[in-house]
Amino acid sequence: MIPPTWRPYRRPSDGEVVGYLAPRGPALVVPTTLVGTPLGPPQGPEDAAELLDVHGLAALARRWWCRLPDPLPRGLLAASSPQPHWAWRPVVLVEVDPAECRVRPEMAMPDERSALAVLDVPVGGALRTEPPAPDRPRRAVRRSRGGTSRCPTRPRA
Repeated sequence: MIPPTWRPYRRPSDGEVVGYLAPRGPALVVPTTLVGTPLGPPQGPEDAAELLDVHGLAALARRWWCRLPDPLPRGLLAASSPQPHWAWRPVVLVEVDPAECRVRPEMAMPDERSALAVLDVPVGGALRTEPPAPDRPRRAVRRSRGGTSRCPTRPRA
């Protein structure tokens, strides 16, 4: 649920809520999307409102990354606390409200077309705008007569 201290920001042209102004100290706010991700750094309320006017809703219409099972089972799956074996998958937002958002795989397999994952809002680290960094190759420790040395592991022939 959106924290009560976050002030909804309504677009002046039509009154639609396009984001939130999250207080940061006595004079600054963080422009925040409808799913609770920061849209910019802490700044004055006027600058934050302008950023939400221009980019608030548009920021939601993009590829996101979420940890989900593969395949995503049919129906609704609570995904705010992912299981350790779930992988980061590209997703798109389907629905957003102040309590939760629903996502689906960006390129859903046929058996995933009726599947959605539900995330609590604010999403925190459950939803990312960028793919996770790839794991670095592991290094093996090789013992030699002169001590130990580190070398990249090589596949065995």
